[in-house]
Amino acid sequence: MKRTATFTLLFLFIAALVSAMAAPAPTASVLVQADSVETAAELAYAYGGKVSRELAIINAVAAEIPQDQMAALASDSRVAAVYENRGVGSASAGNGNGNGIPVVDFPQVAGVDDVWAAGIDGSGVTVAVVDSGIHLSGAQNRILARYNALGDGANQRDPYGHGTFMAGIIGNGRQDANGYMGVAPGVNFVDVRVLGNEGWGDYASVIAGLDWILANKDVYNIRVVNLSLLASVQSPYWADPFSQAAEALWADGLVVVAAAGNGGPNALTIAVPGNNPFIITVGAFTDNFTPNDENDDYVTPFSGAGPTEMGFVKPEIIAPGAHMISMMKNNSAWARDNQDLRLHGEYYQAAGTSAAAAVTSGVVALMLQNNPDLTPNQVKNNLIASARPAVHEDGALAWSIFQQGAGRLAAYNAVFGEYEGEANMGMTPGELYVGPVVYRDDEFIFVDENGDQIAHMTGYSWPGGYSWPGGYSWPGGYSWPGGYSWPGGYSWPGGYSWPGGYSWPGGYSWPGGYSWPGGYSWPGGYSWPGTLGVAD
Repeated sequence: MKRTATFTLLFLFIAALVSAMAAPAPTASVLVQADSVETAAELAYAYGGKVSRELAIINAVAAEIPQDQMAALASDSRVAAVYENRGVGSASAGNGNGNGIPVVDFPQVAGVDDVWAAGIDGSGVTVAVVDSGIHLSGAQNRILARYNALGDGANQRDPYGHGTFMAGIIGNGRQDANGYMGVAPGVNFVDVRVLGNEGWGDYASVIAGLDWILANKDVYNIRVVNLSLLASVQSPYWADPFSQAAEALWADGLVVVAAAGNGGPNALTIAVPGNNPFIITVGAFTDNFTPNDENDDYVTPFSGAGPTEMGFVKPEIIAPGAHMISMMKNNSAWARDNQDLRLHGEYYQAAGTSAAAAVTSGVVALMLQNNPDLTPNQVKNNLIASARPAVHEDGALAWSIFQQGAGRLAAYNAVFGEYEGEANMGMTPGELYVGPVVYRDDEFIFVDENGDQIAHMTGYSWPGGYSWPGGYSWPGGYSWPGGYSWPGGYSWPGGYSWPGGYSWPGGYSWPGGYSWPGGYSWPGGYSWPGTLGVAD
């Protein structure tokens, strides 16, 4: 018995020792940024880390770093920044149901049918759909390439369904009684899969996908990048690596279109990367199931509203984003979880600013087919200048610019209109900026670089926002006097604030509600140049 007991104790001791030796040290999943990818990798290895992928677009690597080495790594003078490898999700939500063969009306609501009549369908333009994949029936021959940033198998198409739904909005070539069922039925795609089987991903995967786009844009003539996905704001836009990568694409000639987010209707609900001032951010409106009557259309309550955490006006425009009909495979995870939203065959109905972004990406493809020489800043300019704001009979805005931006997307004028100037004048990608909007005395106002209210823009002071002076442009942004780093580590250090000591206490909501009692219209002829200036 003693031998047996001794053996048993010895066995347990050895097992415990082996278990302790085998237990891995706790690690943190991070992005390490330096002056080059090579330096970032060297730093990660120097502090006992394992590099999982290189992210050249932002001079960083994704790595697992021992937690007990994190402080030393962050304090190394060669490190530009260390970021948490945060989660990213799709920007859609279920909405409505029905049955029978569906008829799609969002192209007509946006005025796209008039563009088709002029012979423009997006042919020759490639849109990169950065999402959960593309498995769109009837469009396989227009998918020029696939990149799977998840590394979970080359045969994965779209196990979740969200990416296919967005691709259908952008470029479904099938027809219903109204015409095509996608905005740009001739467009080509590249499928950049960054969201997994349940519609979630992380920063490393998303940025790797954007890095691949940057490296391959000329091979496939990628002109548009659709980002119908989002993450929460935890830092200034310029200290967020997802935002940095999106801005890098813009700087290299790609039009980046992002969802505003579904956190509305309160102010300060623009999500990452839509809070980046350079790119195009899109909110959502609904036609209220009356596509031929604009008078009952309204901004959806879920649509993210500005200003951004750094005081920029967002979204730039709003586009159809409610009771949107598109396709996905019936065995995809989203379809299985939302059988009540299935209309017929592979057609489902959903809502979200992700759909509004997809509509806008399709329109951008039409713009670039018509005029391939447009730069991203010119595309943004033309979208803003051609948009139609919702106004009362006296011209006052029905919704604040922080809710509707310049107004609703007007496809025909965006494609064929001729507008002076370009967006983002005076701003250089890679530089740090704060926007012109602050919250002071219970309202949002525009200020100059010294924090003084801009006298000629007093009509832009909105406590929820209903006046429409018309015709003014707002400043693009002021240089950030501080450094690149942001104190407080990974988390936003308590509330939103702007230079000059004007803090945002939270809890603010727009007055007026979201019912549409009549008396509003969406007139043409208003010029809202946004962050524009006339080029010399």
